Amino acid sequence: MEKIRWGIIATGNIASKFAEACRYESARSGRSILSGVASRDPGRARQFASRWGIPNTFGSYDELFLSPEIDAVYIATPHNQHASLSIAALRAGKAVLCEKPVSITCAEFRPVVETARSEKRFFMEAMWMKFNPSFRRALQWVAEGRIGTLRFIRSDFFLDKPYDPESRLYNPALGGGALLDVGIYPVTCALMFAGKQKPSEMDCQVEWNDQGVDLYEKVAMSWPSGLKADLSSAINLKGVEALRSAAILGDRGSIVLPFFWMAQEARLYGEHDTEIEHFRSPFECNGYEYEIREVEDCLFRGVVESPVQTWADSIMVMELLDDIRKK
Repeated sequence: MEKIRWGIIATGNIASKFAEACRYESARSGRSILSGVASRDPGRARQFASRWGIPNTFGSYDELFLSPEIDAVYIATPHNQHASLSIAALRAGKAVLCEKPVSITCAEFRPVVETARSEKRFFMEAMWMKFNPSFRRALQWVAEGRIGTLRFIRSDFFLDKPYDPESRLYNPALGGGALLDVGIYPVTCALMFAGKQKPSEMDCQVEWNDQGVDLYEKVAMSWPSGLKADLSSAINLKGVEALRSAAILGDRGSIVLPFFWMAQEARLYGEHDTEIEHFRSPFECNGYEYEIREVEDCLFRGVVESPVQTWADSIMVMELLDDIRKK
């Protein structure tokens, strides 16, 4: 494989973000190129292709999966289609990068892993936060012991979106709700700084609307080491910077990640709240370029699973999201 020919499934805002980053990577390294886009509305596919300079359009997802012009697929549909489309793409011989969450429940995701394993095809959940240089620098500081023993993690992601019963945020049939759309970020953040260890205890508060869509969650986690986490997410509350940030506290210092899921800086503080280091890493494009590079590295090395975003990572997060809803 000299370069990866990408096909994009769906034409919404997230798909445009990916197309922008992929075009940037094509110009930067030439390892990725945009080759196709599929929509159930052929007109939308043509419009999207024209905007991003994509040579091939498809009027169905299956057509794209079967095309010899496509090596890897980026799935950007609503949540409820992620698992089934991932399986179809893998069976058609394509590598898959699927938007988060990878499914509605963990039970729906396990067949995706089984298919990737049996087909010997690459699959990765597009948890772009984990490839962000600022997020990775904060993890490095913790691993180096710069803030001592971890004691507390706080992570919040609040949005204030108008109610639209047909939107992916508020439609239960599309996997709507705060937990799957934005709550997955604080949960993933906590697990990463906790060393990918599941909490031993968890308490939850959830606000539901009349359609059974979760509008707000507050989750308290604790680990046998004494580490605690306070996580919250919402789609109906205004999110000032303080409610879109992460703070990681140790017994000898702390770290702050403003807008943690898309952080372009990380701040390290000492025992007396004195700033020790300020890491700045503005996005080269829009932040999606880093996960694209991870896929490139994996495919050119011939591996089917990312060491950064493993299948086990996705399973653990989905299991916790299941548990939060049950509680």
